[in-house]
Amino acid sequence: MKITKFDTQIIQLPGRSDYTWRSLEVPIGRYVILQVETDDGIRGLGEAPAILTWGGENQRYSGEDPEIVCHLVNNLIAPKLIGTDPTDIKGALSTMDEFVRGFPYTKAMIESALLDITGKSAGLPVYQLLGGAARTKIPVCHSVGIAPPDKAAETALQVVDDGLKHLQIKVPGDPATDLAIVKAIRKAVGDSIMIHPDINRGYKDAKTAINSTRAMIEEAGIWAVEQPVEGIDMMARITAGVAVPVIVDEGCWSPFDALEIARRTSADILSIYFTKAGGLIRSMEIGAIGRAAGMPMNVNGSLEGGVGNAANLHLSAALEGQVLPGVISVNTLAGREQTKVGGVFYTDDVITEPFAYADGCLTVPNKPGLGVELDMEKMQKYRVS
Repeated sequence: MKITKFDTQIIQLPGRSDYTWRSLEVPIGRYVILQVETDDGIRGLGEAPAILTWGGENQRYSGEDPEIVCHLVNNLIAPKLIGTDPTDIKGALSTMDEFVRGFPYTKAMIESALLDITGKSAGLPVYQLLGGAARTKIPVCHSVGIAPPDKAAETALQVVDDGLKHLQIKVPGDPATDLAIVKAIRKAVGDSIMIHPDINRGYKDAKTAINSTRAMIEEAGIWAVEQPVEGIDMMARITAGVAVPVIVDEGCWSPFDALEIARRTSADILSIYFTKAGGLIRSMEIGAIGRAAGMPMNVNGSLEGGVGNAANLHLSAALEGQVLPGVISVNTLAGREQTKVGGVFYTDDVITEPFAYADGCLTVPNKPGLGVELDMEKMQKYRVS
């Protein structure tokens, strides 16, 4: 079996609300869908939810956007991989790394499509290619976007009504505002819901981060705090200075990052994105480091559409160790909604079937490959020309 064609298409999914986080400058949902074709007639799918303003700490990892992704695939990577065996995934990763430095979202999208082809060829779901499923029900954490306290609390209450019990709360990085938002949410949802703020590196010094986090612990009962500052040294100071777990997100992209974080105790929880890591295989390497270091993990996403979220679910299934609820989408198809707000960031999608949802959890697809197919009419409907 050989790769014969790469096809990239930019889509814009219709958003449910004006969701945002600190530093987000473009609407979510403007992503790239990849189709890789083979001479055996098997087609593999991938998705790159690339956003130019999203990157690592201190300019360490470059941002990507849909146009950059399409350029890299069509002009640089496809010519190197057409004619090769799509099941030689590590060979493809090595080739991509040799000719294109960085750009993990692009590479993760391609790896996803190759795993999809391999799984379909073998009659196995992707999680089996990763070693099997440690779990098949994946609890969802909903991300509440930056909003005034009353509006954020209203959204949080709607999420809880949909059956979700974990809330990530985006805050702007101003201690007084951050405290007001999390207090309003705690008052609205009660004491049984797990809430934590995501500051997205908003605090500029350790003392501000520590004092603000302590105030949110005392007055709002947060169970954790996510990426309050930028930089591994300052993150270590926060981790040592607060009583709740510290989640690292922007600071953990690669297995090398994870190893350094574990060595220096710069966080308590690793947030893994298959996109940040450059694919599922390297995400599993991060997971192995987290498990060996006794660090819980979660699988967070970039609010993927259905194709990308399938990869999130297979990764969540395959990781060993303690895997906490992550921010992944409950992908909604128009007219087939399973929740009203919980996990819903788009009002429609380009996959033909939604992932089964019940009691705050998504079920991992068990069909061969990623377990999703494209609705070609919707691909055309949401196409960005």
